[in-house]
Amino acid sequence: MAPFVVTRTLHINAHRSAVWAALTEPHLIAEWFSDLATIDLRVGGAGSLTWDRWGRRNLVVAEIDEPSVFAFRWPHGVDLDPATAPATLVRFTLEDADGGTRLTVVETGWEVFGDEAAAFSVENAGGWVEELDELQSFLEKQDSV
Repeated sequence: MAPFVVTRTLHINAHRSAVWAALTEPHLIAEWFSDLATIDLRVGGAGSLTWDRWGRRNLVVAEIDEPSVFAFRWPHGVDLDPATAPATLVRFTLEDADGGTRLTVVETGWEVFGDEAAAFSVENAGGWVEELDELQSFLEKQDSV
């Protein structure tokens, strides 16, 4: 089976430091992504994203190169341990571009889900479109204030 990859790149009219903060600071993550967020911002640090509607997704920080790369692993399910449950890797790359930031998200590792890999990757692809649109709107609204 060929590996599935979810990827999206967009331009955000905000400084890279603002995009970095929105991706890594819990109170800002809760403005665009989840209803509540926690994160120990170091490689190996634990965190969680909680939605009132869908429950809590745990994560572990996999990579940090501030302000260019932030990555975490998270299982596809509620309250699972990313150290032991099958998990994907979500990697954000930030680059200065055209007076703002080019943000790319790539989610890989779907093959650990076997026959469900295609369905899970399609579900998350749609989720990243919606969530990154919210991030863009949040940051561009902040930047224009």
